[in-house]
Formats: sequence, C-alpha cells, structure tokens
Amino acid sequence: MHATAFRYRPPGNPVAAATAEIGKVAVSVRLFFEGDLYACRRPPGVLERLEAEALDLLSKGLFVSGIDTPLAAITGAAGHRFVQEDVVFQPPDRWVHRGTCWVGATRNGLTLTGVLGYRLEVRAGWNRRAPDCGPPATAAEWCEFFGAPLASIGGVVLRRASVLSPGTPP
Repeated sequence: MHATAFRYRPPGNPVAAATAEIGKVAVSVRLFFEGDLYACRRPPGVLERLEAEALDLLSKGLFVSGIDTPLAAITGAAGHRFVQEDVVFQPPDRWVHRGTCWVGATRNGLTLTGVLGYRLEVRAGWNRRAPDCGPPATAAEWCEFFGAPLASIGGVVLRRASVLSPGTPP
C-alpha cells in the first residue's frame, strides 16, 4: 500500500474552472481548495501517477448551480460534501463563496479522505459585444446587470485546471 498527503497552497491555481458567454455577459467560475488531503493507493503505484489520479478523482464531475445567487451549490461525482460558510461580493466583478468540503472518495483502488477549505469565484462582466458599460459598483448592481444571464445558465460543469503538490501526511 502506498499512501501520501497532498497540500493545496492558496491562492494558487484553481483545481477546476469553466468559462462561458451568455449574450453580452462573459462568465468565469473557478474552484480553489486549501488544506491537506490524504491519498491511499492499492496496489501501490508511482508517486507522480498517484498525484494525477488523486486530482482526477477530486475534480471528477464537479457541478455548480445557482451561480446567480449568494448561495451557489457545488456537487461532485466523487461524493464530496460542500458546505458554504460565507459569501462576499468583491467589486467590480465577482462573488466569492467560501466553505468546507469533506472528501471521502474511492475509485480504481485509490482512496481520498480529508477536509478541505474551498473558495468558489463567480465572475461576470461585459464581453466585447456589450455596449460601453461601466462595471457595477455594488452587489445589487451586479445582480441587476448579470443576474438574468447567469440564471439562464442553470449550472456549470467544472473541468480540471490545476496540479497537486505533495505534502506531509496529516
């Protein structure tokens, strides 16, 4: 059996991300993790491959809905449990959701366990097709400008966007 731990170093790169354009609105959704994650592989394998497999499992099937609201919902095919603890509007273009993610996933002999902090950034702005518009100054303006296009998206599938860095077992 080969076991190792992985540390996510903030602010770093996102683990998963997606972009879309709806009419005149450009949207970017990025998910960051922070903390230690324990990975165990049976049968043992090469450490570099273990890292890649762990990130694949962690980022598998990540789906975000409610990106037009202060309470975005995140789910993952590996069975992660996301609990949002805070949301803040950061002018001029983003909502930042923070919380905790409990990971307990197994696939093809690889087991991941741990509790990670997460940060979900939802950015919206005018794309090149928009008339000359200034950025919103408040959360209310952001919702007024971008709420309807974001609501029309329904949900976003995030794709793997980062790499793990080895750490010390928790």
